Amino acid sequence: MAAIRSSPGPTRWPPVSANKPGDDRLAVAVIGGGPAGCAAALGLARAGIERVALFEASPSARSKLGESLPPDARPLLRSLGVWDSFVEQGHAPCLGNCSAWGGDSLGYSDYVMHPLGPGWHLDRQRFESWLLDQTAQAGIGVELGTRLVAITRTDHGFRLDLRGPNGPVQRHARHVIDATGSNARVARLLGADRRWLDRLFFTYGYFVPPPDTAVNRLTLVEAVPDGWWYRAALPDGRLALALACELQTLREQRLDRWQPWLNHLAQTRHAATGLAGSLFLKDAMTTMAAPSFRLEPAIGDGWLAVGDAAGAFDPLLARGIAKALEDGLEAAQVVARWLQQGECDPAAEYASLLAARFQAMVFLRKRFYAIEQRWPDAPFWQARRRASSGVTALRTERAKPIPSGSDSKPVLRQAMPRPAERR
Repeated sequence: MAAIRSSPGPTRWPPVSANKPGDDRLAVAVIGGGPAGCAAALGLARAGIERVALFEASPSARSKLGESLPPDARPLLRSLGVWDSFVEQGHAPCLGNCSAWGGDSLGYSDYVMHPLGPGWHLDRQRFESWLLDQTAQAGIGVELGTRLVAITRTDHGFRLDLRGPNGPVQRHARHVIDATGSNARVARLLGADRRWLDRLFFTYGYFVPPPDTAVNRLTLVEAVPDGWWYRAALPDGRLALALACELQTLREQRLDRWQPWLNHLAQTRHAATGLAGSLFLKDAMTTMAAPSFRLEPAIGDGWLAVGDAAGAFDPLLARGIAKALEDGLEAAQVVARWLQQGECDPAAEYASLLAARFQAMVFLRKRFYAIEQRWPDAPFWQARRRASSGVTALRTERAKPIPSGSDSKPVLRQAMPRPAERR
């Protein structure tokens, strides 16, 4: 796999003190207000960098998929200075996970002996809203409902054309952090490419168990012939279940509709267990893409990408939120050194780190998917094996740069919950 390359640029960036009096440029603009963007902004604040602003296109924290946070997020939250506040949020503990992978029986991996303790099942929307609040409390200018329209290089950084709640807004920044998720909007406008490893599609459904039902707090993954199922208990009492499959399977079996989706779930051995009597919230179903790719380059002259913008990992590895926090922290260190010391060496270090992480992800992904050998001729599993060979021969999606200046189980089926309309 080719190493991530960094764009050529100046050997030094002027330290922040070089700004002239009256210069109202931002030192850093963070585009995107998810975990990666908030972590980057918080890291910059803790490094003493002033004139930092975060721009998030959504007017408020959105409900997102991804409900678990592993134990190794604990030191990351401490490094961001938000650990005590996070504990006060009262997210439900995640005691580990179980999986039917490579066989019909369940295997278990719990956090009882983990040196950092349990993980957490998150209310994702509340978690992200809390992160934005923490970012604002750290002195970062947080502008919600503000979308990046265009970015143009200037002699002193970048001009950002934004659209806010009250119309067009123009800001200038010396450095930009792309935290726009797998869209990688900033990087792609500046000419970066996404090198695709895989594209999964998830259809999520939500269940409300009967009152006083004992809920299993382990996350579950179950392989099936045309994909795999995921199940997790949410802090608000709901159960989230999701099917990961190919887009063609999704379309042919109409798995974005509640009845085919429930029929598919009814054929599982483990994922549908214990759902009898539960209320199925059919109007809350959500379908989304979950790609795996790396960005090339992920860092350039005055900008860098973090989180899923820099490279998205297979959801099977369950690293999304923790990876975002980690990327954000490290990106903040890079930018702080640019601004305070005028160093460019951190850029090469960051690019090498991202490349090494992606290679490790490809290796783990290949190993995990190779364990499942029950359906060797199934298109889903054949495609996963092909994709695990690497990314160098995969299609590259290139953006035009912006120029300067401008089988069935009847018993389970009978026990499936009833659908309900959203109230």
